[in-house]
Amino acid sequence: MFRRFTTLVFALALVSTTLFAQTLSVTPYGVTPRGVAVSATDIYTYPYNGLTNVGVGTLCYFQAYFTGAKFTAPTWTLTRKAPGSANTIGTVKDLKNDSTQVVTFTPDKPGTYEITFTDGAFTGSVVINAAKYVGVYNTVIDGTDTGRQCKTCHSDKVAEWEKTGHSTMFTRAMNGTPGLSGPADHYSVNCIGCHTTGFDKNPTAVNNGFDDMTFTYPTVLGAGVFDQLKVQFPDAIQRANIQCESCHGPASGHLGNTSDSRMVATFDAAVCAYCHDSGTHHIFPEQFNASLHAVATSYPSGPGHESCVQCHTGKGFAQFAGGVPTTDPYFDASYAPITCSACHDPHDATNTFQLRKVDSFIYTYNSAAPTSPIKTNVTNAGMGTMCLNCHHSRTEANQALASPINLRFGPHHGPQGDILLANNMLELGGVSLKKSNHYSFTPDLCVTCHMYSGNAVVGTTVMQWGGHSFSMSTFKKSPDGLFLIDKTTGRRITDQDNMQACAQCHGTTFGTSFSDVKFFYNGVGDLDNNGTIQGLQDEVAGMIAKIFAQMPKTSTGAMATPSSTWTTTQLKAYWNAITAQEDKSGGIHNPKYVVTALLGAMKSLGIATGVEKEETVPTQYVVYQNYPNPFNPTTNIKFALPNSGHVKLTIYDALGREVETLVNSELVAGTHNVEWTAKNMASGIYLYRIEAGNFVKVNKMLLVK
Repeated sequence: MFRRFTTLVFALALVSTTLFAQTLSVTPYGVTPRGVAVSATDIYTYPYNGLTNVGVGTLCYFQAYFTGAKFTAPTWTLTRKAPGSANTIGTVKDLKNDSTQVVTFTPDKPGTYEITFTDGAFTGSVVINAAKYVGVYNTVIDGTDTGRQCKTCHSDKVAEWEKTGHSTMFTRAMNGTPGLSGPADHYSVNCIGCHTTGFDKNPTAVNNGFDDMTFTYPTVLGAGVFDQLKVQFPDAIQRANIQCESCHGPASGHLGNTSDSRMVATFDAAVCAYCHDSGTHHIFPEQFNASLHAVATSYPSGPGHESCVQCHTGKGFAQFAGGVPTTDPYFDASYAPITCSACHDPHDATNTFQLRKVDSFIYTYNSAAPTSPIKTNVTNAGMGTMCLNCHHSRTEANQALASPINLRFGPHHGPQGDILLANNMLELGGVSLKKSNHYSFTPDLCVTCHMYSGNAVVGTTVMQWGGHSFSMSTFKKSPDGLFLIDKTTGRRITDQDNMQACAQCHGTTFGTSFSDVKFFYNGVGDLDNNGTIQGLQDEVAGMIAKIFAQMPKTSTGAMATPSSTWTTTQLKAYWNAITAQEDKSGGIHNPKYVVTALLGAMKSLGIATGVEKEETVPTQYVVYQNYPNPFNPTTNIKFALPNSGHVKLTIYDALGREVETLVNSELVAGTHNVEWTAKNMASGIYLYRIEAGNFVKVNKMLLVK
């Protein structure tokens, strides 16, 4: 429900920045059709898009909320009203808690209104404009031909919009477009509310929107129907499709004037959610409610934080994607939440899904000048390239080591892209950095797993994983709908893991949760050497903890912040550990890379590792069962050799036909682990046969896709 999201966003954002300060905010409060349907007894009877430029007669909701204070004697007043208005603040209020209240208001005349909230010494207000819808190509307002339309001043934006699906949504529907309103599709009269402009089911909303015009829904949809409708219902068709006013508010009071909200532009997700959260077939905002993007902190914004807002605010990223340098005098560093419009450009359909950016780079080592890392463009990451614009290290490891050391030493908070691409960790302790193949086998990288939504809706419940939640898990909530937070880690408490996302490639071999997923390096699963084989995430956490334990301490025994007093060995080991920790996947993004980087860090610090236990020469030939088994598409084949010699490892299908030879060379005595990827193979039983001297052994394994 979108209204819960709004409260949560502001609560977390403000708590993180003004802890213990007393502040009051008064804002519009967007409510989606899904939110309206939650209860028949609350005050939310019609949806509201959260704009401050609204249609005459639109039912609006406004929220006042405190941080660091509670209500004592809250009052709402209308301190400014449009000429001729007899309106007052709605008498219906929703006291959500002792520091949050929502009130209704319906403007009855065109013009400006100011809604003010007062409680003791605290006062806040919001100004709105009420107007009527015109239509993107219409020049007549209130019977007068002004000679002006949207593209008179905004020709470039209108031209871009005309290439988007929004601009032709209703047109295509009326023309019976397959996949939208063709014979096999579910399109009906109930769909046109979101595919036209100014449509408002509230009977008080008489604002020249589509539903206020004469229109009869055609009995048959097909080619040429839209052109017929233009002749039959010209006024209605002027408001057909999803036009500028759908997102910016009605334009009758605009005509170049933007004061008092006569025209608005916002990054508020409520504008998109008004239509995109209207039921089980429209779930994006409901999923986005669960996204950590939705609760991004407002701290790194404002003057002096221009480089921060490129990733921490929606407006900042939009400017970054548009090529606006942070040094531009008009660069806006103010806070705007990360919402739909941060990633998707509402006006421009140049890129798939109207993504703002489809290229990115990472920092790589410059051996000739370590303090000047190379910007390396990312390729073959598909739509996931978009994510890497923010989810990569802000500093290259060798650059950081060659620069003055301070408390900011590290990759910053989002190095997931570097982990996936096996970049920017240090090879330490004589352990070679290896890499797993998630990058190679996920065509859209991050999107392939984090937006997997084959199970997005279960019954009538929208699962808050995959899709636009970007989450690999669902999380536990309190009865009032807020996420439960682990007091030790400060993170949400997992409820279920979306193992179906992993099953796309790995089948059902990993168990029912990420904690079940084990990883063996050189045949060893006890990677942190604590005597117990745990899941990969727990093993990685254990390795990081052991590395941190070797770092310099403060007088209280806590780990100190990096400084020039640390040794180079400590700084390098810390870099690998903090990078793995900030990745936040517990090694899953790139198991081999993370594990080898941490093993190297441990060895460089003299910490014993579980892998070292396997370095003694075996006393006999052993061929272990492959792991995982069943598998999809990758498995590990481990075997032990008491003597050095020639070894051949061959894969056969169930009919005994040779599929692939994995090893055919001299190997030293010891334990070996060979990975086989069967991406292009059919499901079924396969055999692996090892020949070493006079020793021959055959085992079975099962590929399940």
